[in-house]
Amino acid sequence: MSDQVPDLKEKCLLSNDIKDYWFVSQGKLTVPSIDDREDMQYADEAFDVLGFSQDEKYDVFKNTACMMHMGNMCKDFVPVGKEEQAEIKNEDNCVKVATLMGIDCEWMITYFCKPKLKVGTEWVNKGSSCAAAASSVSGIARAIYERTFRIVVEKCNETLCDPTMKKVHYIGVLDIAGFEIFDYNGFEQICINYVNEKLQQFFNSHMFTLEQEEYVREGLDWANVDFGMDLQKCIDMFEKPMGLLAVFEEESLFPKATDQTFCEKLHANLLGKWPNFAKPNPRPDPDAHFAVIHYAATVSYNLTAWLEKNKDPLNDTIVEMIKNGSNSLMIQCFADHPGQPLETPKDDGGRKKKGGGKTVSSYFKGQLDDLMTTLYKTEPHFIRCVVPNTHKEPGGVESGLVMHQYQCNGVLAGIA
Repeated sequence: MSDQVPDLKEKCLLSNDIKDYWFVSQGKLTVPSIDDREDMQYADEAFDVLGFSQDEKYDVFKNTACMMHMGNMCKDFVPVGKEEQAEIKNEDNCVKVATLMGIDCEWMITYFCKPKLKVGTEWVNKGSSCAAAASSVSGIARAIYERTFRIVVEKCNETLCDPTMKKVHYIGVLDIAGFEIFDYNGFEQICINYVNEKLQQFFNSHMFTLEQEEYVREGLDWANVDFGMDLQKCIDMFEKPMGLLAVFEEESLFPKATDQTFCEKLHANLLGKWPNFAKPNPRPDPDAHFAVIHYAATVSYNLTAWLEKNKDPLNDTIVEMIKNGSNSLMIQCFADHPGQPLETPKDDGGRKKKGGGKTVSSYFKGQLDDLMTTLYKTEPHFIRCVVPNTHKEPGGVESGLVMHQYQCNGVLAGIA
């Protein structure tokens, strides 16, 4: 919103106030030490340096702006009639979303409110509640953001990586995920903390193994300790057959599963069988369903809406419209999605459509496995970073915050 790129707001149909877009204005909006105009200039120039054409660059901006407008659109649904089906009264945000997507606004509204479903051999329109319609808009917005980001990374790699070079020697930089523990811990927190468990094991096994090898070379009287194994039981609880991820995956694909049945199945399969699975602490979240004893700390998790988040369903009718729209980057984003034919397709012999059934957790674990495979082939060096205070204040140190991070990241174990 800095006006550093003169015609950006006009092309992206944006106002002058970031607070007009609630998807991107729920946190801290300005930091005294950060110049937004300068950062925007660097970003704009970086697109040019990395070989993006003007159209490609502005399509990235438009897709990002589209997601911002979709946040506002989520709040535009109103219940109508006895069944309280969702409708849109004020179409201002919808017009902007449809324009940036390159699709027809009226049909877009219709299919967000009444998506098409196949019943037998016929297509029918199913009315949605306001919550379901808003969730459908949010799902498409998340998909646009994720897929646009992925395409930007691929384009950068095309420019920066010489395909003729042998990839024997390279330097990679990994920003290790931090451990998260809040008053309310949900799906996002358990994903982050699971990754942290794997990366902390990698750090421990390399740092402390190398340190102990040095002791042996120096002739010190030392009994080797396998620090990496401290985390293995927790990791096994996540990954083994009928472990946490397997139960989560199974329940996500079971049509009649609910938060309650998921919770019951977790307790039946894990409580008392895995030392790292425990009953939740009622403080600070009295509604938490279970706890995990991580390497860093014990965290109580609330699994409300995890199953729906894990499926993260996309409105196939809207995806089909996007695939047939005029925004070239949007079309590229959903190129691998089967969409939904506008005409009833011929019987395909009962085969599942390509790309169906993949859950967020299985995709996430696949990416993590690929990352760990790459990391174990490298010679790692670590820079442990500590956040000194929560206010981005130069020179300010909050001793409790610093000590908490040391306890969580294994540094104290290393010193001991």
